[in-house]
Amino acid sequence: MQKLIARIKSADRRYRLFKQNDRILIALSGGPDSVALFHLLNLLAPLCNLSLAAAHVDHGLRQESADDRKFCRALCRAHGLKFHSRRFNIKAIARQKKIGVEQAGRQSRYDYFQALSEKFGYTKIATGHTADDNAETFLLHLVRGAHLGGLSGIPPRRDNIIRPLIEINKNDLLEFLNNYGLSYRLDPTNLGDDYNRNIIRNKVVPYLQTINNQALRNISRACQNFSTSLAIIEDKVEDLYKRCLIDESNSQITLDLRKIPEYYKSLESWILLRAYFRLTGESRRPDSNKIIQAVNLKRRGSVALLDAGIIACSHSGRLILCRPQTRIKRIKLMKGEIVRLGNTNLMIKTELVKKVNMDVITGNDNESIAYLDDASLDNLAVRSTKEGDRFRPLGLKGTKKVADYLNEKGAPRVLKSSIPVVTSGDDIVWLAGYGIDDKYKVTEKTKRVLKFQLLLNI
Repeated sequence: MQKLIARIKSADRRYRLFKQNDRILIALSGGPDSVALFHLLNLLAPLCNLSLAAAHVDHGLRQESADDRKFCRALCRAHGLKFHSRRFNIKAIARQKKIGVEQAGRQSRYDYFQALSEKFGYTKIATGHTADDNAETFLLHLVRGAHLGGLSGIPPRRDNIIRPLIEINKNDLLEFLNNYGLSYRLDPTNLGDDYNRNIIRNKVVPYLQTINNQALRNISRACQNFSTSLAIIEDKVEDLYKRCLIDESNSQITLDLRKIPEYYKSLESWILLRAYFRLTGESRRPDSNKIIQAVNLKRRGSVALLDAGIIACSHSGRLILCRPQTRIKRIKLMKGEIVRLGNTNLMIKTELVKKVNMDVITGNDNESIAYLDDASLDNLAVRSTKEGDRFRPLGLKGTKKVADYLNEKGAPRVLKSSIPVVTSGDDIVWLAGYGIDDKYKVTEKTKRVLKFQLLLNI
């Protein structure tokens, strides 16, 4: 027991898992790993001044799952810990989201844990991932063709999620539980080969251990090395992303990958992913083949479909990532309010700016934000573009077809029909994300400014 506590303390020193007065929510399935975590954290809590609670998720996949929940509740009651539980129909969620059962279960668990943390003020979520899990994840990602990030294994800490057992083997935890007569539940589905992870756990890892009985430890060490390398590369990717970035808004990111030096060309996909994550707010990467297809787009107007409704387009030698929207029926805009644009994931926020600061307004280069003369605006609404639309772009003396203007601005063909168009009466005053009408610009004579902002609802 003391050896395991010492190893958790060692991981804490390296990865800064705990802080004094942390309120930790333990992900408690009832299996040996999570039960060992439960008991070890209970022993560690007085030493680090931690307060504990536990949460259990019933995936509704087995008849015995109700008994798992009862076991976890009784365990918490015996130790005086607050217990949370919830049941999900994971198969139904997987069908609805068109994802695998494993992925649906993982998403549901973490969403539930995060919701509990926000509601009850838990500062950390502790999961029972072990060195065995880390090795399995590494091998699973390896055979799927993962990039360096996937080969880094399971991070000991990510945001408010911590894995105190990530450097401890499962056998050591079983020995601890058995030596102290601590009961736990067994999931019979882990013994079958219905899932890829089970095949790796039950067949691949045992075979590797016949080659080298230190296989798990060596794979774990490799994950740490990959993680260190990844941190170095990520810093360089951020520099290259800034170099390639042409334009970034809530709805579109434009990159010029030609600005990458030849000796860094292998990082093109990393830069694309950086744009994808910034645009979507997600952490899960698209399929590798989709990423490669997007990076290699050459022909003008060619498109690659990524995940989360994002498309990549090639236009004028630049790579554009955007989220095509459905068309917007006319929606009335009220000053000082946020209006969601139909079934899209976009919103427009309007607010009166009392003090006119011409430096801020003329220096604004973010076309997802527009400043207009409030006195000239009336009967505001938003809709999609229509055939024959014309407006007067900022700085021009005459009008121009909206379709021609959007071509010049590099708007992808698939996005043009769904770009939000803000109108005042019959006049177009702002093509959201692309530019304002010169007639409605703010001048030195403007007394009140109405600020528009295009927001992504994620």
